Amino acid sequence: MTHPARRDERDEHVHGEDPYVLWDAAYVLGALSGAERREFEAHMDTCARCSAAVAELSGIPALLGQLDLEEVQALDDPPAEPPLRPEVLESLLQQVEWRRRRTRRRSMMTFAAAAAVLAVAVVVGIWPFVGGRNGGGDEPMASTVTMSKVAQTPINATVTLTGFGWGTRVDMVCTYGDYASRGLATTQNLSMVLLGDNGTQSQIATWVGVNGATAMPSGNTTMQKDQIKAVQLVDTDTKAVLLQTNL
Repeated sequence: MTHPARRDERDEHVHGEDPYVLWDAAYVLGALSGAERREFEAHMDTCARCSAAVAELSGIPALLGQLDLEEVQALDDPPAEPPLRPEVLESLLQQVEWRRRRTRRRSMMTFAAAAAVLAVAVVVGIWPFVGGRNGGGDEPMASTVTMSKVAQTPINATVTLTGFGWGTRVDMVCTYGDYASRGLATTQNLSMVLLGDNGTQSQIATWVGVNGATAMPSGNTTMQKDQIKAVQLVDTDTKAVLLQTNL
């Protein structure tokens, strides 16, 4: 990874002398080498600011994961009349930069709230008919349940399912305990998986769990609420199911 050789006076004032201050996005997106990743994880054990920055960005991989290959390639060769999606992505990047500078001075709960606003903004951009317009005049029906642990984990979570005419939106709130005090990794790759009553299995969101942080990933499915058999929180690397709620 190439590090900036020199920062201007404004960056020095904002970032101080921390050489890791620009590593958070590369870490979340998996752009660091193995040695750099271990070095940054060791640094986060003693740096609340970098840990908070990673927590703030933890939901971004899940949002970017909703783009398919054709959409990504289209960004380099836009049509004569650009569609909405590149504009939404540009707006998202601007909001991320603004929020990173603003929220680093706040508590961990503020980081979680900012990430939730970004996630909602992208979901609305991708599903323009979400927000109560479910094909009829009825209000969408939501139900919230607490997930049960099926493996040893410091994670607790609740999940809310909201039904629409086009399918279901699933919102999860995950609270991570202190990984470090249990001798576990300070970060963990996680995913939200739905089990259909017809035997199907689909992953609708991925994110990075950060020690002591709260994340609020969201995902969408074309299945109706009564077609979803269970919601799982899964360790993406080992495929182990950590939490589950049966519907």
